[in-house]
Amino acid sequence: MRDVAAYTSANRRGWNGIAADRGARPAQFFLNGGSTLDEVELEFLPDLGRKSLLHLACANGNDSLSLAVHGAQVTGVDISEVAVEIAQRTADQAGLHARFLAADIYDLPPGLGEFDVVYMSWGGICWMPDLDRWAAIVAGLLKPGGTLALFEHHPVWEVLGVRAGNVVLAGDYFGRTPRDLQHTDVARRPAGATPDTDLTSFVWPVSQ
Repeated sequence: MRDVAAYTSANRRGWNGIAADRGARPAQFFLNGGSTLDEVELEFLPDLGRKSLLHLACANGNDSLSLAVHGAQVTGVDISEVAVEIAQRTADQAGLHARFLAADIYDLPPGLGEFDVVYMSWGGICWMPDLDRWAAIVAGLLKPGGTLALFEHHPVWEVLGVRAGNVVLAGDYFGRTPRDLQHTDVARRPAGATPDTDLTSFVWPVSQ
């Protein structure tokens, strides 16, 4: 397998190419108290008031700004400079306590600090080429007694597809091999992606 930086650098180009088409909510949505969070997330994080929160793989900031609406002091990190620019512009227009940084999760800027909550949500883990390094990085970002809020679908979702109206096995759940999303079903591609979008994801079984 290629090294981590080779995968993440290539994926940065892919995400930059589609970031503007991924459904960023306007500032007015958040000014009106809007939220893109699921109930399960809010039940798990019932008291965000004045808590420092780091959102990894924050994309265009929809969930980050929703967390800020609920009182968190949010720092969002995403590998796409385009997505981060969109997120910061929306935060500034909405007057929310949120800052956004463009960085590879595996190469975060020094001095980022420690946080009460590190948050990562639906469809994030499959973009991590190295889970052990990811976990060590998260542990180093948490204050003593801090919380990792990780929300994910079951990874079997990553290897199922639909062909002629039937659910089929379209990948190897136990293969630990990268997936080129240019050659997967449309349903497996992220919002905004086309058959020309060059992105590589990873299937990590629950056991990992």
